[in-house]
Amino acid sequence: MIYLADTDVIIDFLKNQKPAIDLFNKINSESIKISVITFIEIEYGIKKSYHPEKKKEEFINFMNEFSVEIITINPTIAEEFVKLKIDLEKQKQPLSDFDLLIASTAIANNLSLVTRNTKHFKRIKNLHLF
Repeated sequence: MIYLADTDVIIDFLKNQKPAIDLFNKINSESIKISVITFIEIEYGIKKSYHPEKKKEEFINFMNEFSVEIITINPTIAEEFVKLKIDLEKQKQPLSDFDLLIASTAIANNLSLVTRNTKHFKRIKNLHLF
């Protein structure tokens, strides 16, 4: 199985929270990917932190340790995003565009999304949560 890590679980790992560390150690290091959206959210948090150089180094170490691949947005992901956004708006249960792009990335690439944010993501059909 190949996994798409959501921003929240990466932040937990970088904060040395045991459940996140155990989770990533359980997952095969060659099977972890992130959306470019997650990369943007992490980079934003790093730039706003009190110790951006240290936080950037920790994030780079994480990316290297687990051989994390960044998935960029492509037309397939964009089409999935539009479909999901319309479906959720019809249900009057919209999600943020960033969360929808992360979910669209997982669906379009047949990846299981690793997140603590199951409350939001469980509303999305065809999205496999880990």
